[in-house]
Amino acid sequence: MLAYELPFLIENTLPAQLFKREARVKNMGILSSFFADDLAIDLGTVNTLIYAPHRGIVLCEPSAVAIHKYSHEVTAIGLEAYKLLGREPHDTEVHRPVHSGIIENFDVAEKMLAAFINRVHDGHQKRSHLVIGVPGSSTALEQRSVRDAAHIAKATRVDLVNEGLAAALGAGLNFDDERAHLVVDIGGGTTNIAIIASAAVVSSLSLRAAGNSMDEAIHDYVRSKYSMLIGERTAEEVKKELGAARSLVNEQKAEERRMEVVGKDLVDGSAKAVEITSGEVCEAIEPVLSEITSGARRVIEDAQPDATADIYHTGIILTGGGALMNGMSERLQRELRLHVVTADDPLAAVAFGAGRLLEEPEKLQRVSIRQDAPAWQMSEELIVNW
Repeated sequence: MLAYELPFLIENTLPAQLFKREARVKNMGILSSFFADDLAIDLGTVNTLIYAPHRGIVLCEPSAVAIHKYSHEVTAIGLEAYKLLGREPHDTEVHRPVHSGIIENFDVAEKMLAAFINRVHDGHQKRSHLVIGVPGSSTALEQRSVRDAAHIAKATRVDLVNEGLAAALGAGLNFDDERAHLVVDIGGGTTNIAIIASAAVVSSLSLRAAGNSMDEAIHDYVRSKYSMLIGERTAEEVKKELGAARSLVNEQKAEERRMEVVGKDLVDGSAKAVEITSGEVCEAIEPVLSEITSGARRVIEDAQPDATADIYHTGIILTGGGALMNGMSERLQRELRLHVVTADDPLAAVAFGAGRLLEEPEKLQRVSIRQDAPAWQMSEELIVNW
């Protein structure tokens, strides 16, 4: 063999070819990550969370955006915009475009989503594949509004997944677990209750009874009892400080906590301060808590016998911001007579679960919500009641 032929033979052996191919794939991966980015988004009523593979949660901000009234430019997003809520400058409007888990103001939601994605990308224009969680009971038109807003925000591909499924996966449910699990995801705008088996949705129910409903109940209670008007942020602070998911009897037995609340007197419009107890807050939010419990019980009652038997052994997976309320897991366990496990990070469960699906393309393709809806369903949604 001639000396000059040896390098040629070594370079074209199988190991050398594999090495060169791996190098090319690695270089393409670097270029792909520079020009494209996969993101999982929990577009919540209260907070928006964005998860990026290998980086974790890269954004957790209130779902709020401040827009100039005349130029229609975005002046602040997230926490900066939320701080202006109730104290807006005269030339600025603060919007919370997502209501009850559904986009209520399409144009504002598109601007907010684009601004959040741009922040995650550090201002660089990238092609994004987005996986977004939506309520299980959302209609085809509501799902289309989420897709359209994401596409206008420069996403090249959008996959929608059931929030109940994403929450279960984010809480650590195994893809290969064929047993049925009951997931209760108490968010800001909706409570999603779903039965999950083999990483697929068996049945699902979305309720408007959630964190925002508790805030409204506290607002209405203070208005009717004390003739005082409080803001949205104040009602949320009262819920976080004094809210509890215990029954009224148990709350009376527990040590009562108190909090001074300042609002606007409905009689003369002046500032007014009252002291509210934890028992009063418990009384105000009790109808919302009862509706959540009744919804979970209804899902169990409608399930197949085998699924009900599985749930008896697997219990309830509790996620969402409502899982952090004092006594929530104990109440569900007592009233439904099932073991309750709270996710390690209940607020980020949906984002984590959607992120797991990003890393499993085959499973994502199987569970993503399809765009093709039956003609009869679309026609029913287009009916307008005058």
